[in-house]
Amino acid sequence: MRRIASLAYHIVRSNIRELEFPYRLTFAVTSRCQAQCIMCNIWQKPVDNELSLEEIERIFRNYRHFSWVNLTGGEPFMRPDFTDIVRVIDKNSPHLYLLNFSTNGYLTDKIVPAVQDILEQTSIPRIMVSVSLDGHSELHDKIRGLPGSWDRSLTTFRRLRELRSRRFSVYLGYTIQEANIGAYDDTVAAVCRELGDVSSDEIHVNIAHNSGHYYSNSLFNGVPDPVTTGKAMDRISRARKRRLFDPVSTLEHRYQKLAQIYMQSGKVPMTCQAAAASCFVDPEGNVYPCSIFTAPIGSLRESDYNLDTVWCSSHRMLTRQLVREGSCPGCWTPCEAYQTILANLLPKGPNIL
Repeated sequence: MRRIASLAYHIVRSNIRELEFPYRLTFAVTSRCQAQCIMCNIWQKPVDNELSLEEIERIFRNYRHFSWVNLTGGEPFMRPDFTDIVRVIDKNSPHLYLLNFSTNGYLTDKIVPAVQDILEQTSIPRIMVSVSLDGHSELHDKIRGLPGSWDRSLTTFRRLRELRSRRFSVYLGYTIQEANIGAYDDTVAAVCRELGDVSSDEIHVNIAHNSGHYYSNSLFNGVPDPVTTGKAMDRISRARKRRLFDPVSTLEHRYQKLAQIYMQSGKVPMTCQAAAASCFVDPEGNVYPCSIFTAPIGSLRESDYNLDTVWCSSHRMLTRQLVREGSCPGCWTPCEAYQTILANLLPKGPNIL
C-alpha cells in the first residue's frame, strides 16, 4: 500500500503543480540487439562503454524516489546481468510500484526463466512485459531483419502468458509505421490462429518516431502518414474493451485516442512531463529529458552517479522550459505520454505553479 500510495501522490501532485523531481525513469540498459529493425539503428551503436552493474547500483542508491521504472534497450536480455540489474533497482527503490520492460522475444529460453526469477526474487508489486510483434509472420521478420523472430516472439508471449497473475501482465507491442500501417487486423488474426483467442487489450500500440540519440534513426522516412494513422488508431481504439476499473486499459485507451489528435496536429495534445516528472537515461549514463528530444541534460558518471545533481542544474531547468513551451520535437510515445496523461487528469493540468 505504501508504494502505490507514493505513486498516487506523485500523480495527484503533478496535476496541481510541476514536479521538482522525477518519479518515472526510462532506462536503456544496453544497445545490444540481435535484430536489425528497419525503424531503429540502436543495434549499430557501440556497446563497450555501458554502465556496469556497480555503477547502476550507485545511481539507484543515490536516488531512491522512483515509483515507476521502464527498462528498455536494445534488447535488455542481451545483458547477461539483466536480472541482477532488476534486483539492484528493487533493493534500492523503496517506493517502486511498477516495473515494465520490453523485449523482442527472440531469446525465449533466457527470457522466461529470467522473468520467473524476477517474480520470485523481487518485491515489486506490479511487473509488466511487452513482447514486440509488428506484423504477421513474413512482415514481422522483414521489419525486424531477423528470420524466425515471429515464431520466437509468439512462443515467448505464450509462455509468459502462463505466468500471468494480479502482479504480472504481458502484452504484445505493435509499432505502427509505414511498413505495417494496414496490417494490424491481419496480425491479430494470425496471432489468434496460433494462440487461440487474444484480445485487443493484450496488444499495446505505439507510433514509430525519429530520435537521434536513442533510435539513431534521424533519416528514417517510414514514420506513418498522419491521416492514415489517425484512422488506424481510431479503429484499434474502438476494438478495445473499456474496463473502467482497470488503470492500464484506461490509460492505453486514452493514449490511443489522443494519438489521433497528435497525428493530425503534429503537436503534443497536453503539456509534456519530460524533464519534470520523468527522464531518460542511456546505456552510458547520459540523462535526457526523454527518448526523443536530443538535448542532453548531464552525465551521471560526471555527477558522481547522483541524479539530484543533474536535476538541480540550470541546464535541466532550461531544458524543461523548452519542453513546456513546446520547443522540442514533440512526440507521443508511451514512454512520455503515459505520465503526461496522468498529469492532466484535472482540467487545468500541471501549469499551475
